[in-house]
Amino acid sequence: MHVRTTALATIAVLAATLTACGSNEPSPSKAERATTANSLTPATPSTAAPKLSAAWVPKLEKATITDVQGVCTHVGSKQCADHLTDIVTVGIDLQQAITDAGAKRMYPRSTDELDKMMRASKGYTNDGCLNDPSADVDGSPCFKHSLDIMGAGANLQFTMETDEIRWGLDG
Repeated sequence: MHVRTTALATIAVLAATLTACGSNEPSPSKAERATTANSLTPATPSTAAPKLSAAWVPKLEKATITDVQGVCTHVGSKQCADHLTDIVTVGIDLQQAITDAGAKRMYPRSTDELDKMMRASKGYTNDGCLNDPSADVDGSPCFKHSLDIMGAGANLQFTMETDEIRWGLDG
C-alpha cells in the first residue's frame, strides 16, 4: 500500500511539474485552479470544444490493435517499431486536433496521456531501441518506452470520453 501511495504521489507531482513547465499559456491563479477542480458543472456551449472522440477513438483503435500476436515481444524489432510509429502518428495528429480546436483545457487527461506517449517516443528514439540487441534485456529502458506508447494509445480511447463527459461535450 505504501508503494502505491508513494507512486501515486510521485505521479501527481510529476504531472503538476510537467504541466507547469510545459505550457506557454499563462498559469491560472490558485483560486481559478480550485474553482475549476471543484466545479462539477459542464462547460457552457460557448466555451465547449467539439467532441473529438467520435473521430479519434476509431483511429486509435486501428493503430493500437494488430493481428500480429506479440508484435512487440522484441521491442527493438522493426515490426514493433512500425507498430509504435503507427500509434505515435495518430497521437501526434490527435494532439494537433486538440490544439486546433482550442480544447487543451477540456481534454486534460487526454493531454496527459499524449504527453506520456510523446516522452516515450522520444525515449525510444534517443535510447536507440530500434535494432538494439539489448532492447529486450532486463533493465533496458526500451521495454518501458514501448509499453508507455502502447498503453497511452489504449488509454486515450477512455480518457477522451472521460474528458468529454466531464465537460458535457455533445459534438
